[in-house]
Amino acid sequence: MILLQSWKKRLIYGTAGLAAAGCASAFYIGAHPEEPKASSYPIISKDVTTMTFKPNDGQVILLYGSDINRSKETQDDPQEPALMTTLSKTGTALKTEAIADPDLYRMAFSQKGTDPRNIYIHHPDGIEADHFFTYDLKRGTFKKHEVPNTAITSIAHYGKDAWVTSNAAKLSENIQLINVRTDKRYPIEDRLMPVVDSPILELDQTIAYANNGTEDDQEGAAGMVLLDQRTGKSRVIRKDVAPYAYTALYGAKDTAYFATTDGMMIKLKTDGTMQQKSFSVLDDVNYWATEPMRMINKQTGYQIINTGENDTDQRFVKWTFGQAFRVEPVRPDFWKPGNYYRYLYRNPYKKTSYFTETDMSSSGEYRLIVTDDQLKTLRTIPIDGEKGVDFVID
Repeated sequence: MILLQSWKKRLIYGTAGLAAAGCASAFYIGAHPEEPKASSYPIISKDVTTMTFKPNDGQVILLYGSDINRSKETQDDPQEPALMTTLSKTGTALKTEAIADPDLYRMAFSQKGTDPRNIYIHHPDGIEADHFFTYDLKRGTFKKHEVPNTAITSIAHYGKDAWVTSNAAKLSENIQLINVRTDKRYPIEDRLMPVVDSPILELDQTIAYANNGTEDDQEGAAGMVLLDQRTGKSRVIRKDVAPYAYTALYGAKDTAYFATTDGMMIKLKTDGTMQQKSFSVLDDVNYWATEPMRMINKQTGYQIINTGENDTDQRFVKWTFGQAFRVEPVRPDFWKPGNYYRYLYRNPYKKTSYFTETDMSSSGEYRLIVTDDQLKTLRTIPIDGEKGVDFVID
């Protein structure tokens, strides 16, 4: 067996830790061996990009990416197709069909205000692929984007272009940040490896992101990285009192925003100057395992953050960016402490958001919750949570 490079070891271990915590990406692993195989359902397509998803009024379509535990490369255990279930207004399953697209695994999403029409989709939890998808919210269609000679690990990003984080295609190469439009590639040193699924922030001529740091203090602790797009050179900015980890939040023009594990929110300029504010809601928050943020306007975003080792140790917060940057706890009307929630995505055209809820009591029920931009519940639909939900089309 070829020994993994240190950065790749840390990336795999970090990803595995996130998956174990159950809060790394916008997906839920809940498949059980006793469930019917996807191959037992009728196959309606072998290419998801040829399909248009337009449910009838009141109906909901649930997509489940194919099983990531199966390897299409070795074919030792043939990959099962993705599933599509259509639900009635009351949550009754009307039909379940298979989509036998070999490139459609489970999905993690990124959204950004500069491109509200598209949801960016990559394959999480250790699956490395040379492609990602976008979903057009207006047309109801998927598009596949190939990025040759890459092993994409994340497409979480903000800015006018699409950026991916990629593992090295060869053991002798570095991890890369890639501008998909221009194919400009920036090799990243081992000690500056980005945090898994923490967004890449595209600013004016600068890329900002949070880096992991290393176990060896000689190589450097975690920090906020500013990468000059013109020269390809990076510099690391750190607080005087170093936290365990930083998380990139949002960026625009010459300003990036970060949060830290010691309760701080930071406004960082591309010249290296920064403002810091302390917020008790961030104290002891595990930012190594962060759900994506969903922006509801240019300066406000909502996010579920984990506050402990258990899935149900969750907190819902509202971030506000700009001159009066801050973070504050919010309590949606559907929120029940002790249950497990995921914030799938926001539809900026309908101004609706989609959550899944797992009731951790003896009832063990699962629900899809649709809210407006004030987080008021519009619909609650029972779902079969044991199969997980990757994507909801309303």
